[in-house]
Amino acid sequence: MASVVTCAAAVQVAKGASDLVFGVIDEINSDPRLKIDAMNKASAESKAAHEEAMRRWTEGQEKSEAAFRRREEAANERIRIQKEANDKEVNAMTEKIRKNEEQHDVEMKKMNDEHSKKVLAMRFESKEAREKAEMEHRMEVDKIQNEHKKEKREAEMELAKIKEEGKLKIVQAEKEKDALSEERNKELTLFIKTSKELHEIHQQQTSEISKRKKKYSLENLELNKKQLAAQNQKKLEENHKVYENLINVLTIENSRNVIKEFERIAEHVTKVNTSLKQIKDVCLPLHDEEPTIYPGDLDGSFEMISSARNSFDYSKRMFSQFVTNSNHTDPRLFDTCSDLISDMYKLMNAKDLSSICVNLPRAIDNDKMDIVKKYGQTAESLFDMFSNLQDSLTNGMKKLKISHLTSAPSSQNRAILKQNKDEI
Repeated sequence: MASVVTCAAAVQVAKGASDLVFGVIDEINSDPRLKIDAMNKASAESKAAHEEAMRRWTEGQEKSEAAFRRREEAANERIRIQKEANDKEVNAMTEKIRKNEEQHDVEMKKMNDEHSKKVLAMRFESKEAREKAEMEHRMEVDKIQNEHKKEKREAEMELAKIKEEGKLKIVQAEKEKDALSEERNKELTLFIKTSKELHEIHQQQTSEISKRKKKYSLENLELNKKQLAAQNQKKLEENHKVYENLINVLTIENSRNVIKEFERIAEHVTKVNTSLKQIKDVCLPLHDEEPTIYPGDLDGSFEMISSARNSFDYSKRMFSQFVTNSNHTDPRLFDTCSDLISDMYKLMNAKDLSSICVNLPRAIDNDKMDIVKKYGQTAESLFDMFSNLQDSLTNGMKKLKISHLTSAPSSQNRAILKQNKDEI
């Protein structure tokens, strides 16, 4: 709701600029010189109103994004704590079952040893007495064995229950995190929509200002062509400079937003790289040791890769939509980002990455360590490629910020920009 209010406020400020630009014109007499003076003043007021609208909107978006980050961190922490609690309970119950099994083995050995001594002592007694003693021993053994099996079965059922309950709690926590992501995506959609509205409003105002200035300039030329020719030329040059400066400001601001959208895409590559390192470290221990891994140990890494790949595709679409809806994207920036995104796309959709997520869990479940090590080597190779890609992304982002957040494109590049915009 706070974001909706912020958006409404930003759009309202922008729309109010129309009144600042054109409201006073109708009250001015027919002297075109006075109207031109009023338009120059109104143009400055329109620019100030647009900047204020953009400031309010950007400020609101930054606060909203910061709040989402805090909520996401809290959700991740809840999931981490729940997983630790689950592991602690499972380990405790597993240890209890192991100790009970050891105790049972000790008791059975003791009973058998005592029976052997008894049988040895009864070797001179009658056959009936020895058979009776043997029968009593077997009955006692069967009784203890049955009781142990019952206790073990109940403990295993309790362990299964603990695992299932823990799994359900984690699933619930993940659902809450997914709901947060959905809300965040809605905020992003709203941000894009409002940005488009603000740009459209400002374009309409700029167009109307330009049209009226031309009209009043022609009227002024009719009144005094010789006297006003030099003045009008000067005003046109000043207006063009103001317009160029405004376009430069908008282009730099748009470049900043494009880079932010691009950085969101790159975040998913980092998540996959982190998961690949976890897989590599577990499947390829140091000193050529055999991996020590159990079913489910790497489920979090596989889920993170799957989630990051889906989020990457979504962020990539949103980036394209953002650029399509923008009117001030530098073509050089767009081409560079597109090349880097293409590099990311190739790795994020690599067959080896899909093969690891599909086949490695099966190999772990079936305890096939040779296959586990094979996919560990694949993960290591992918990790190196992702690490190289991250280095390229880091260097690329530095160059982009230096190139596009300190200067705006020339008029020629803006013409290319418009052509690329039409082709998209």
